[in-house]
Amino acid sequence: MKPAQDLDWDVAEAVRRHGLYLKEYTGGQQADFRHKILRGTMLAAVDLRQALFAGADLRGSVFAGGHLERAQFSTARLEQVDFAGAKLMGANLRGANLKGAKLMAADLTDADLRPAKIVDMNRTIEQSANLHKADVSNAQFVRTNLSGANMSAIIAVGTAFQSAMLRNVNLSRADLSRSSFKGSDLRGSNLRGVNFADAVLTDTDLTGSDLRSCNLDGADLSGADLTSCMIATGLENAAPDIQQKVVEHFAWISSGGKKGARASFKGLDLSGIDLSGADLSAADFSGAKLDDAILKQCSFRFADLSEATLERADLARSDLRGARLKAARLDGATLTHARLTPMQILNPATLDVLREWPADLTGASLAGARADKADFSGAILCGAVLDRADLTHASLAGADLRDCSLEGVAGLAPSVSSAAE
Repeated sequence: MKPAQDLDWDVAEAVRRHGLYLKEYTGGQQADFRHKILRGTMLAAVDLRQALFAGADLRGSVFAGGHLERAQFSTARLEQVDFAGAKLMGANLRGANLKGAKLMAADLTDADLRPAKIVDMNRTIEQSANLHKADVSNAQFVRTNLSGANMSAIIAVGTAFQSAMLRNVNLSRADLSRSSFKGSDLRGSNLRGVNFADAVLTDTDLTGSDLRSCNLDGADLSGADLTSCMIATGLENAAPDIQQKVVEHFAWISSGGKKGARASFKGLDLSGIDLSGADLSAADFSGAKLDDAILKQCSFRFADLSEATLERADLARSDLRGARLKAARLDGATLTHARLTPMQILNPATLDVLREWPADLTGASLAGARADKADFSGAILCGAVLDRADLTHASLAGADLRDCSLEGVAGLAPSVSSAAE
């Protein structure tokens, strides 16, 4: 391998000759960095349109603001690379590793990020593009082909994915708030735990996608195809009428009330049901029996669970903001990491908070419940029974604990005990 100073000179000379090549001047030569080791190279704002980087190791390099239209990056090592504001229209990024890369405000219109096929020792290996934890906020992926890519945990706030091909993509736990997917193909994709708050999903094909535990607050799914989507883990084991209610409710939630119907499970016996990951916001469970139910990572925002029985139910990591739980029985239930904070009602025009709707557990019983790391901030717990509950590292800041019974509670701060008196 060449010394660093020689390598830097070679890169600079290759860039100079590439500029002549683009202008079709004498002495010009297309930049060819294929399979070279160029870690940490500074190439910000450089014009490298049509340059060859296939298989190169460019980890930690900087291409911010660069012109990279139709450049070849197939199977390149691009971890932690800075492509912020770069022009990558029509670039070939098939099978490239972009883990942790910065692509803020980059333009990848018509770029290709499909898997790459590599022939090695008479074997064909398929290598998928990897954008795990990349930041692509405000980037352009218009008509971009991302099929099969690993985009788990990406940050894509305000990103444009219009008419993009995203079949069988892994977007689990991604932040896609305020992004646009109008007319995109997301068939068969893993969208579990995605934050779609205020996203535009109009006319999007979501057939067969995993939509469990998604946040669809303010999302526009008008015209979206939700055929065969997975919306709850154990839904297929539920009675047909219950399945229908959950599906219709999801359509109601995702369409802003234009399709489907709000679900009413009032007074029904749903003991032992598994609806993990389902969005049951604003559903009516008043008086329902949900003992031993598995309701992990469910959304119960604004849901009515008053006088429902949820003894030994598993509500770990569920969203119960603004839920009505008056006189509900949650003895022995699991509420680890559950959110029982107020739900904020915002002004759509200004995003100012118009009202806070607290979770109401007045007179509820949580005896022996496991609520470690749960967030009860601002909740109404007047007259609630929390005897022998585990509240280790739970937050009760601003909660109304008047006449609350706290006998034998684990992990309770002395200040909280005095607030209940």
